[in-house]
Order: sequence, then C-alpha cells, then structure tokens
Amino acid sequence: MDGYGEFELPTWAALPARPHPEFDEVARRLARLLSVPMAFVVLVTKGGLVFPGAVGTPPHWDGLRSLPLGRSPSQRVAGTGRPLLIRDVREDALLHGNPTLPAMTAVAYAGAALPDAQGRPLGVLCAVDVEPRDWSPAELALLERLAAECSLRLQVHTLELAQREARMAAERAAAQAQRAAAAARAAFQEAEAGADRARLVARTSTALLDVTSLDDVLGTVDRLVRSPLGAAGAMLGVTQPGSRLLQAHPAGPAEGTRLRVVELNLDDAHPLAVAVRERRLVTAGGSDTTGPAAPGPPPGSAGESVLAVPLQLGQHSSSGALLLSWAGRRNLDPALRTVVTDLGRHLGYALDQVLLAEARAGLGQVEPVVTPES
Repeated sequence: MDGYGEFELPTWAALPARPHPEFDEVARRLARLLSVPMAFVVLVTKGGLVFPGAVGTPPHWDGLRSLPLGRSPSQRVAGTGRPLLIRDVREDALLHGNPTLPAMTAVAYAGAALPDAQGRPLGVLCAVDVEPRDWSPAELALLERLAAECSLRLQVHTLELAQREARMAAERAAAQAQRAAAAARAAFQEAEAGADRARLVARTSTALLDVTSLDDVLGTVDRLVRSPLGAAGAMLGVTQPGSRLLQAHPAGPAEGTRLRVVELNLDDAHPLAVAVRERRLVTAGGSDTTGPAAPGPPPGSAGESVLAVPLQLGQHSSSGALLLSWAGRRNLDPALRTVVTDLGRHLGYALDQVLLAEARAGLGQVEPVVTPES
C-alpha cells in the first residue's frame, strides 16, 4: 500500500522511460486547457516514476523521463486512486523533503489517477503550476475527463504490450519446442543408426561362425559388410608368417575371387599395407580424415574414400586387414570407424578359423615317419 492508501504500486511500467508522441500530446492539451506551464502523464511504480508524456520540464531536464519515487504527490494519487488538488506543495507536510518539486519550481499540483481495466491505478495525469493556485471544480472535471481518455489510451498500449510479450513468449516457446523436437529426432536417428550398426555386426559375426574357407569369408564380407555399408569395394589383406608380401583378396562371390588376388609389399603406401604394418586404422580420400591417413589414392581400390582396419588374429603368425572403399567422398565419421573396427575383430576370428583349418589339413597330408622298429 506504500503508505498512501489501498492500492499497491505496480512493479513495472506499461511504457518505457522515453517520450511517447501520443502521451506528449495529452500533456500539451492539459497544459493548454488549464493554462499551466507543466503537465505530465506519469506511470508510478515501486521502482520510480516514468514520464511517457511531458510538457514544460526545466531545460536541464531535457530528455529525462524517469525519477526516483521520493514521496511525490503522484505517488499519493496512485496509492489512493483518488484525485489530488494541492494549492501549495510547500504547505503539505507529506511532501517535505522531496527534492524534485523545488527543482522543478513546482508549487500547485492537480492530479487524477489513470486506472487499468480492473480499476487499479497505473499512473497519473497531472498539471503543475509555479504559483499557488486554487483549483476550481470545473478544472478538476476537465482533468478527470482527460484522465479518463488518457487511461483508455494507456490500457490499449498496455494490452498491446502484453500481446507482444505473449507473442514473443509463444515464439520463444515454439522455437524451443522445435529445437527440442529436432534434438529428439537427431537422438532417435542416432539411436536407430546405432541399432542398425549393432545388427550389422551381430549378423556378420553370426554368419562368420560357419565359414570354412577364405572364399566363404570373402563372400560374407561382400554380402553382409560391403553392401550394407554402401561401399563400392572391399578387400581382405593377408600376409603369411615371415613374408613381406601381402595378398589382397577382393570380396565377392566365391567364384573367381582367388583369381583376382593382388600382391602388395608390406612397405607399400597402400592403406591395406599400412594397416597391417602399423596395426592402426587408416583413412584416405574421405571428407573426414582427421586421423592418420595413407598418402595418395590407394592402388587397386574401387573408389575415392578408403577405410582400412587391422584384423585381430589370435594365432599371431599371420597378419591381416580389411579395406572398404566408396565411389566418391564419404564422411568417414567416428561411428563408421567404430563399426568397421568391430567388424574387423569378428573377421579376424573367422580368418583364424580358416587358417587353422588349412594348417590342420596340411598336417593330415604329411607322410608318417616309418621307423625300423615299425
């Protein structure tokens, strides 16, 4: 109630602290009709006074459209909601100590409240004279009539401000909802992509459990690795123990794959050779080659973007690598690198089986040693 009556002052002003042409005109009309040197449209808040309409302010106050609250007469009008007529503010005990009034040379004051749609005062329309003045009933009636008109104008602007704020809040909420929806879609898509990668690795690892030959491995790579990942080509590189030669086997149907074997030297710059020799992931030509990359286009590859990973062979006597190539610049992102690395681990297990089976078959063909005692 702020010490003046039944109404609590608002915490915010309906208009900013700068000149408003419409309310400056209201102040000019009031000053002309009441023949006073100063008139104001004042918004009274707990934080102070705001003057969207003003006429006759002292020269050194040009551009000043806000003041501290300071127990002004307009504060009393806003607190009570009733008109206030003061012949001489110097004789009003409640206004003693207010530095604003003497600075304005204000002596006589007449103010009427500017209520909102619910009757709560938002501000005051007031006239100020520099000499003592007895305000007549006709002058009070004119002040109240102009105050009612000004109040309606203020209510319209207050409503427009509320609508703008509500629209901006709705736009912010909509933008936030769109961002949340986009993030949810991206998370869902990433989750789906992760599930697809997991299914790809699971299908491939299951299919590799039953392979019995290198041709079976190459056919599985072509069907379950190259094709689902959209690669133009795939190769398995295998080197025999103690050899510096790397045999690069193109993945594909069993018929004829052995006839297309390419022999590389382990010291070559081919991504397969680098992956086997340095036991690391190698990229070449892709749009995301932030990791170590092999120089130049890989000979024998079927595309421009290449990813090669070493195979995990448990027997340690042979070494190998898997190479995938795409016709065009492919984003070799971390997710793709991870899934190819996982596939390489399972391919290593399968290649172990094949090499061990070949080793056992070779042992079965060795002639037994016949001793004299036998």
